[in-house]
Amino acid sequence: MRAIYFSLTLSLFFLFSCKNSETTNRQVFNTQDLNHANLALLEAVMDDAFTPPVATRIYAYSHIAHYVTLQSFYPDSLVDISNKLNDLSALPKPSKENVNAELAALLAFSKTAKKLIFSEHLIDSLTQNIKDKAKENKLSETTIQASESYAATIAGHLSNWIDKDMYIETRTYDRFTSTKKPENWRETPPDYETALEPYWDKLRTLVIDSPSVYIPAPLPKYDTAKESDFYKMVLEVYDESKNTTEEKQKIAWFWDCNPILTIHKGHMIQTIHKFAPAGHWMHIIDQITEKENTNYFKAAKAYTFTSIAMFDAVIAAWHIKYKTDLVRPVTYIQEYFDPHWLPVLQTPPFPEYTSGHSATSASAAGVLTAIFGENYFFEDNTQLRFDLESRSFNSFKEAARQVDFSRFYGGIHYMQGVNEGSKQGYFVANIVLEKLNK
Repeated sequence: MRAIYFSLTLSLFFLFSCKNSETTNRQVFNTQDLNHANLALLEAVMDDAFTPPVATRIYAYSHIAHYVTLQSFYPDSLVDISNKLNDLSALPKPSKENVNAELAALLAFSKTAKKLIFSEHLIDSLTQNIKDKAKENKLSETTIQASESYAATIAGHLSNWIDKDMYIETRTYDRFTSTKKPENWRETPPDYETALEPYWDKLRTLVIDSPSVYIPAPLPKYDTAKESDFYKMVLEVYDESKNTTEEKQKIAWFWDCNPILTIHKGHMIQTIHKFAPAGHWMHIIDQITEKENTNYFKAAKAYTFTSIAMFDAVIAAWHIKYKTDLVRPVTYIQEYFDPHWLPVLQTPPFPEYTSGHSATSASAAGVLTAIFGENYFFEDNTQLRFDLESRSFNSFKEAARQVDFSRFYGGIHYMQGVNEGSKQGYFVANIVLEKLNK
């Protein structure tokens, strides 16, 4: 009788052990869940109206948290990037017993995202949805708790690293004051806002060695003489505005990506929140991974490498912006061409050179081309929610080039500004790919 009892107990032990192991290791979550997490973060960033530079920071850190957690379980499927990110010390190695890798990675994403945004209820809802799916798919409470503990350990370690990137310190620095010199940036209509993130280049980069890794072409010397190169550079913007077409204006608005668009009607001001440039590209990743049912590892890499490249590209662009402190087209044109002239798009509140959107988009296009291929056709419906049509592209680089022209068509950038911003973005992307893929 004892032998029968022992045998039965042993059988039940192995039965429950195998069941627990099978349940823990089973892949319950897939690319759709990662896309859902990314969309939830996009909504939170848009609702909170974070500026373009700050948005890149939020996307990058959240996806890094997801990636490094996932990679710790699948070292043969994902390259380790934790030792290639500037100043990030070795990650802790908590117990993996009963941990579901994808669940832990998604929870690390949500924990990090919640730290960085204001609309915490949106991330709380995301977290609850993740846990609900785990329960619906029969992951045990032990597995859910172990996965959450694992995520908390990784996210906590990253949190300390994030806090040391100089973002908090730059919130306390003196407000930037325009010089009022004719060649320098000045507050622009219609809102005449103070300069945005003048100390952004003080932030720690993620992969590039410093914000000054790319040296753009020198600008023509400021001049109001009609025969001067500077005058001709501005005149090109003015002439373009006089010969615009409906298609060019559609392109300008499609890539406007102004996170806080203001519409003035008499004494009334209406504010519309939209995706910032980096958010637009993160939404593109969502669309293409959804369309082709990209495997989980490839999607994680696309989100993480792209967000890292955009973060570093924006730091590099902002470094040049405040170093050159170049006047925007609207200021020069109103003073020397037409006092009533206004660009198609609202001029962003920071210096012109180089184009931040061009740098952001080129860095994204460079990374996505490396991951999905040189001639990757895709349709972008990001702006449908804002009553703009979708647009199709034969490659990521074609889309990025359209971004360049959109800023020129919109009257907010000179051609040199967008061309050099684009070169800057691709330069950063190449560094990121080279270092992270080693």
